[in-house]
Amino acid sequence: MEEHRAADRLYRLGRDYLAIRNYEKAGRYLSDAVIRGSRRAARLLFSLGVQSFRQRTRDGYARAEDCFQVLADRGSAESCLYLGFMCRDGCGRRHDVRTAFDYFNEAYQLGDVRGAFQAGMLILRDARRYEEAQAAAMEWLSIAADGGIAEANRHIGLLLCDNVAEHHVKALQWFLRGIRDGDVRSRVYAADLYLSGLGVPKNERAALELLRQAAEAGDCKANAILGDFYATGTHVARDREMARVYYERAERKEPEKKEL
Repeated sequence: MEEHRAADRLYRLGRDYLAIRNYEKAGRYLSDAVIRGSRRAARLLFSLGVQSFRQRTRDGYARAEDCFQVLADRGSAESCLYLGFMCRDGCGRRHDVRTAFDYFNEAYQLGDVRGAFQAGMLILRDARRYEEAQAAAMEWLSIAADGGIAEANRHIGLLLCDNVAEHHVKALQWFLRGIRDGDVRSRVYAADLYLSGLGVPKNERAALELLRQAAEAGDCKANAILGDFYATGTHVARDREMARVYYERAERKEPEKKEL
């Protein structure tokens, strides 16, 4: 009971210091409250960590790391993800891919499938050069895809696009799965396979429909491709006005993704 009261006092102090923007003391009291088991303090400490991370300053990164580390030590998968990003991108600390992978793996082990996706993306950098890396990347990305991360399907499909016809058949299956799961960019790569006809039936009509769907959803790459098609008369009747429309759409900024 006394421990609970102490945690509650520390939480209130942390909350009050946060209200007056004394982030150093807020972090200290909230961290102590978290160590004593306060869930309310954990939520506030995580918010402080994210807020500090978004400042993109040395002090902000240092405070964010302190917040996330306290939470990660107590089983916060999301905090592990942020620590992984900080190591991967050199945010306030030395660029360290190995430690980033450890944090992403820990996030996955704690039940967050996004950790598997980030681990796979980390290995993806070497997947084109090393067969072992490709197999490992595909394993992690497959876990992510099975866990509902639509984008993972696309990256597996791209790994399989190596000018081998039978691999393109499998790649198309992954792109179509990505489309089913809601990844807009998968439509662009599926369209490319339909236009090339390598390993899959050539289907210009299906390809154009996929590109138009992706373009309507705001995909810049799809809009740029359609702009080129209409400008040159490739696969469609030449139409400068339509080309202009698609090019203008291609220049628009795509919606920013959430950090996690």
